Amino acid sequence: MELTGVEVLVFLVLLFAPSLKSVLKSFAFRNRAAGKAEMMRATGKSDVWAGKGRRTGKRGRRD
Repeated sequence: MELTGVEVLVFLVLLFAPSLKSVLKSFAFRNRAAGKAEMMRATGKSDVWAGKGRRTGKRGRRD
């Protein structure tokens, strides 16, 4: 039984599909997390430039 290159490729894709799926999910998760972190850093910088700064908690307030 001889296998052609296409058949070998299909076999390898089917063999490694579950592990490739988890790797792709991991990449997607990391990409989303990096995007969220970048947005948080950008909004933090824009607050500082707007003069808002960081807000203090209850212990930092003085009436």
